[in-house]
Amino acid sequence: MRNIHGVVVRMTLVLPLCALLASQAVAETDIGVPIHPKAIPSSLVRQSGKGEGTEWVQVHFKTQAPYEQVIRFYREKTGRNVQVSQIESGALLNTLILYATKPQDQININISSEVGKKVTQVEISRNRVPQ
Repeated sequence: MRNIHGVVVRMTLVLPLCALLASQAVAETDIGVPIHPKAIPSSLVRQSGKGEGTEWVQVHFKTQAPYEQVIRFYREKTGRNVQVSQIESGALLNTLILYATKPQDQININISSEVGKKVTQVEISRNRVPQ
């Protein structure tokens, strides 16, 4: 009986980790940047579509990493050729990183958090013209 309980506990811990690693691999090939390593697996949502000659992919998730740490992570992943816009109101922090490897392939990373909260929300969208 104890062995079964141990297996169930291990599976409960391993399955979310496997899901996160698989989703990170899919996201990196789909959207061109990795999912933040502290993403909450149960919050990860991916959507995609086609229209008017373009393909788009959108991934959004929550992470328990601090807002500034998430910004640093994506600034390192996107490099220098980016546009960054930051807005700070009394209750909300928001950073938008616009990144393009070429004009036909654009990535937007929207990072937001409520002031004083430990959860940061991230939305990554990629719009590209297939070749």
